[in-house]
Amino acid sequence: MKIYGDSLAVISYNHTFCPAAIVDQRSLFYGIGIPDYPTVVFDGTDEVFEPNPDAYLTTYTDHIQAAKADTPQYNLELTATATPTAGNLQLTIVTADTIPAGEMLTYIAICQDSIRGFLLPFFSYVCQQLYSFPIDLVYPDTLDTNIVFNHGIPVEQMRAVVFIQNTDSKKVMHAITRDFEEVQ
Repeated sequence: MKIYGDSLAVISYNHTFCPAAIVDQRSLFYGIGIPDYPTVVFDGTDEVFEPNPDAYLTTYTDHIQAAKADTPQYNLELTATATPTAGNLQLTIVTADTIPAGEMLTYIAICQDSIRGFLLPFFSYVCQQLYSFPIDLVYPDTLDTNIVFNHGIPVEQMRAVVFIQNTDSKKVMHAITRDFEEVQ
Protein backbone atom coordinates (compact mmCIF):
# COMPACT_ATOMS: atom_id res chain seq x y z
CA MET A 1 0.00 0.00 0.00
CA LYS A 2 2.93 2.32 0.66
CA ILE A 3 4.05 1.92 -2.95
CA TYR A 4 0.68 1.93 -4.71
CA GLY A 5 -1.43 4.17 -2.46
CA ASP A 6 -5.20 4.03 -2.63
CA SER A 7 -5.30 2.43 -6.08
CA LEU A 8 -4.54 -0.98 -4.56
CA ALA A 9 -7.10 -2.70 -2.36
CA VAL A 10 -6.02 -5.81 -0.47
CA ILE A 11 -8.56 -7.59 1.71
CA SER A 12 -7.62 -10.32 4.18
CA TYR A 13 -10.28 -12.75 5.35
CA ASN A 14 -8.40 -14.20 8.30
CA HIS A 15 -10.33 -16.98 10.01
CA THR A 16 -8.99 -15.99 13.43
CA PHE A 17 -9.83 -12.28 13.31
CA CYS A 18 -12.62 -11.97 10.77
CA PRO A 19 -16.29 -12.80 11.45
CA ALA A 20 -17.10 -16.26 10.04
CA ALA A 21 -20.00 -14.89 7.96
CA ILE A 22 -17.58 -12.69 5.99
CA VAL A 23 -15.11 -15.52 5.41
CA ASP A 24 -17.92 -17.84 4.32
CA GLN A 25 -19.54 -15.27 2.01
CA ARG A 26 -16.36 -14.63 0.04
CA SER A 27 -15.05 -18.23 0.19
CA LEU A 28 -18.29 -19.53 -1.28
CA PHE A 29 -18.06 -16.92 -4.03
CA TYR A 30 -14.76 -18.43 -5.20
CA GLY A 31 -15.81 -22.02 -4.59
CA ILE A 32 -14.12 -24.88 -2.84
CA GLY A 33 -10.95 -24.44 -4.93
CA ILE A 34 -9.71 -21.51 -2.84
CA PRO A 35 -7.81 -22.93 0.15
CA ASP A 36 -7.61 -21.43 3.63
CA TYR A 37 -3.87 -20.80 3.36
CA PRO A 38 -2.44 -17.53 1.97
CA THR A 39 -3.90 -17.24 -1.50
CA VAL A 40 -4.22 -13.87 -3.19
CA VAL A 41 -6.73 -13.31 -5.96
CA PHE A 42 -5.77 -10.27 -8.02
CA ASP A 43 -8.64 -8.45 -9.70
CA GLY A 44 -10.91 -11.39 -8.91
CA THR A 45 -9.41 -13.74 -11.48
CA ASP A 46 -5.62 -14.09 -11.03
CA GLU A 47 -4.97 -16.60 -8.20
CA VAL A 48 -1.47 -16.64 -6.63
CA PHE A 49 -0.18 -18.65 -3.66
CA GLU A 50 2.81 -17.40 -1.67
CA PRO A 51 3.32 -18.74 1.89
CA ASN A 52 6.38 -16.61 2.74
CA PRO A 53 5.49 -13.03 3.82
CA ASP A 54 9.07 -11.92 3.03
CA ALA A 55 8.47 -12.82 -0.64
CA TYR A 56 5.11 -11.05 -1.06
CA LEU A 57 6.46 -7.95 -2.78
CA THR A 58 8.65 -9.79 -5.29
CA THR A 59 6.00 -12.43 -5.96
CA TYR A 60 3.09 -10.04 -6.33
CA THR A 61 4.67 -7.07 -8.16
CA ASP A 62 3.95 -8.33 -11.70
CA HIS A 63 0.39 -9.27 -10.73
CA ILE A 64 -0.20 -5.83 -9.20
CA GLN A 65 1.13 -4.11 -12.32
CA ALA A 66 -1.10 -6.23 -14.56
CA ALA A 67 -4.15 -5.41 -12.45
CA LYS A 68 -3.31 -1.69 -12.49
CA ALA A 69 -2.93 -1.75 -16.28
CA ASP A 70 -6.63 -2.60 -16.76
CA THR A 71 -8.78 0.36 -17.75
CA PRO A 72 -11.57 0.61 -15.18
CA GLN A 73 -15.20 0.54 -16.33
CA TYR A 74 -16.18 2.69 -13.32
CA ASN A 75 -14.81 5.73 -11.55
CA LEU A 76 -15.29 5.75 -7.78
CA GLU A 77 -15.28 8.60 -5.29
CA LEU A 78 -15.42 7.86 -1.56
CA THR A 79 -15.60 9.92 1.62
CA ALA A 80 -15.36 8.00 4.91
CA THR A 81 -16.21 9.54 8.28
CA ALA A 82 -16.93 7.96 11.66
CA THR A 83 -17.74 8.57 15.29
CA PRO A 84 -16.61 5.99 17.87
CA THR A 85 -19.81 3.96 17.22
CA ALA A 86 -21.13 4.85 13.75
CA GLY A 87 -19.61 5.15 10.28
CA ASN A 88 -20.75 7.04 7.21
CA LEU A 89 -19.62 6.43 3.63
CA GLN A 90 -20.51 8.75 0.80
CA LEU A 91 -19.96 6.84 -2.43
CA THR A 92 -20.24 8.01 -6.01
CA ILE A 93 -20.07 5.47 -8.83
CA VAL A 94 -19.72 6.79 -12.38
CA THR A 95 -19.62 4.56 -15.44
CA ALA A 96 -16.44 5.26 -17.38
CA ASP A 97 -17.11 2.94 -20.30
CA THR A 98 -19.57 0.43 -21.63
CA ILE A 99 -20.08 -2.18 -18.93
CA PRO A 100 -19.53 -5.86 -19.83
CA ALA A 101 -22.44 -8.28 -19.43
CA GLY A 102 -23.02 -9.84 -16.03
CA GLU A 103 -24.37 -8.95 -12.62
CA MET A 104 -22.34 -6.28 -10.85
CA LEU A 105 -22.10 -6.15 -7.06
CA THR A 106 -20.58 -3.34 -5.05
CA TYR A 107 -18.76 -4.63 -1.97
CA ILE A 108 -17.95 -2.42 0.98
CA ALA A 109 -15.40 -3.79 3.43
CA ILE A 110 -14.86 -2.08 6.76
CA CYS A 111 -11.35 -3.04 7.81
CA GLN A 112 -9.38 -2.76 11.04
CA ASP A 113 -5.65 -2.09 11.20
CA SER A 114 -3.09 -3.42 13.67
CA ILE A 115 -4.84 -6.51 14.99
CA ARG A 116 -2.38 -8.49 17.08
CA GLY A 117 -1.60 -11.82 15.45
CA PHE A 118 -0.06 -15.14 16.42
CA LEU A 119 2.57 -15.79 13.75
CA LEU A 120 2.86 -12.18 12.58
CA PRO A 121 3.02 -9.42 15.20
CA PHE A 122 0.09 -7.55 13.60
CA PHE A 123 -2.40 -7.97 10.78
CA SER A 124 -3.05 -4.84 8.73
CA TYR A 125 -6.57 -3.86 7.71
CA VAL A 126 -8.47 -7.08 8.30
CA CYS A 127 -12.04 -7.08 7.00
CA GLN A 128 -14.41 -6.84 10.00
CA GLN A 129 -17.69 -5.97 8.26
CA LEU A 130 -18.75 -6.65 4.68
CA TYR A 131 -21.73 -5.19 2.87
CA SER A 132 -22.82 -5.60 -0.74
CA PHE A 133 -25.48 -4.32 -3.07
CA PRO A 134 -26.19 -4.82 -6.78
CA ILE A 135 -25.74 -2.01 -9.26
CA ASP A 136 -27.30 -1.79 -12.68
CA LEU A 137 -25.70 1.14 -14.44
CA VAL A 138 -25.08 1.73 -18.13
CA TYR A 139 -22.88 4.37 -19.68
CA PRO A 140 -23.18 7.34 -18.81
CA ASP A 141 -25.06 6.62 -15.54
CA THR A 142 -24.02 7.83 -12.08
CA LEU A 143 -25.02 6.56 -8.64
CA ASP A 144 -24.66 8.61 -5.45
CA THR A 145 -25.30 6.73 -2.23
CA ASN A 146 -24.78 7.18 1.49
CA ILE A 147 -24.09 4.14 3.69
CA VAL A 148 -24.45 4.36 7.48
CA PHE A 149 -23.33 1.50 9.76
CA ASN A 150 -22.51 0.76 13.40
CA HIS A 151 -19.08 -0.44 14.49
CA GLY A 152 -16.85 -1.03 17.50
CA ILE A 153 -13.49 -0.33 15.86
CA PRO A 154 -11.22 2.54 17.01
CA VAL A 155 -11.64 5.18 14.28
CA GLU A 156 -7.89 5.62 13.83
CA GLN A 157 -7.69 1.90 12.89
CA MET A 158 -10.55 1.98 10.35
CA ARG A 159 -10.29 1.82 6.57
CA ALA A 160 -12.99 1.41 3.95
CA VAL A 161 -12.41 -0.68 0.85
CA VAL A 162 -15.01 -0.49 -1.92
CA PHE A 163 -14.87 -2.61 -5.04
CA ILE A 164 -17.24 -3.47 -7.85
CA GLN A 165 -17.15 -7.06 -9.02
CA ASN A 166 -18.73 -8.86 -11.96
CA THR A 167 -20.30 -11.94 -10.34
CA ASP A 168 -20.27 -13.89 -13.61
CA SER A 169 -16.58 -13.48 -14.48
CA LYS A 170 -15.42 -12.63 -10.90
CA LYS A 171 -13.47 -9.72 -12.42
CA VAL A 172 -13.01 -6.72 -10.14
CA MET A 173 -14.08 -3.72 -12.20
CA HIS A 174 -12.56 -1.06 -9.94
CA ALA A 175 -11.65 -0.42 -6.30
CA ILE A 176 -11.00 2.46 -3.96
CA THR A 177 -9.79 2.66 -0.35
CA ARG A 178 -9.96 5.42 2.26
CA ASP A 179 -9.05 5.90 5.90
CA PHE A 180 -11.87 7.18 8.09
CA GLU A 181 -11.87 10.74 9.38
CA GLU A 182 -13.20 11.03 12.94
CA VAL A 183 -16.12 13.42 13.39
CA GLN A 184 -18.21 14.34 16.42
